Amino acid sequence: MGLIATAGDTALIILAAFWGLLVAFLCVVLLNTFRVLESTKMMIDATREETVPLLREVRGTVERTNRELDRVDGVLERVENISGLIEQAAASPLVKIISVGAGLRKGASRFKKSKPASG
Repeated sequence: MGLIATAGDTALIILAAFWGLLVAFLCVVLLNTFRVLESTKMMIDATREETVPLLREVRGTVERTNRELDRVDGVLERVENISGLIEQAAASPLVKIISVGAGLRKGASRFKKSKPASG
């Protein structure tokens, strides 16, 4: 048996070389994909490290704001109640004073009309 390569042997060598190049190319592609995924993971982790404390701060701010709004609602409710009481307390005497004033005016105008003209 000699060292003479047949056409089939040559085709197998070319096919093996092609597969070897294909595997090497796919390894480079996978390595680059791994690098991209790793940098993406690092970016996501950094974003999470910055975002989580921010969200906690926002949550605390919202809770404090809600407490203040509840407090203001209570104050407004009390002011509304006091305003209603003042209105009730002032309205009744005011209506009486206006009624008396209107009655006096009407009586005075009738008195003036019924007074005989001297002349």
